[in-house]
Amino acid sequence: MKLKPLDNYLNFMTAVRECAGDVLFTTEEGDRLDLRSVFCQYLFASSCTDRDFLAGGRIQCSETADYVRLAPYLTE
Repeated sequence: MKLKPLDNYLNFMTAVRECAGDVLFTTEEGDRLDLRSVFCQYLFASSCTDRDFLAGGRIQCSETADYVRLAPYLTE
C-alpha cells in the first residue's frame, strides 16, 4: 500500500510501534526499511520531508491486522 503524505510523523510512528508484526517501507529502488528498527526510523525520518520519496515507496506489513491499524496513513 502507498503512504499518504505524513502530516504527523510521530502519530504514524506510534501506530507502527503498536503493530504486532514487521512494518517495512520499500523504496522505488527496492531498498527496504524496517520501521520498527530505531536506525531505520532515523533514516525514514530524515527522508520524510521529500514527498516524492514517500509517494514512490510502499508499506508492507507482515501481519494483515496491522494494515487496519495503519489505515489512516495508507492509500491504495
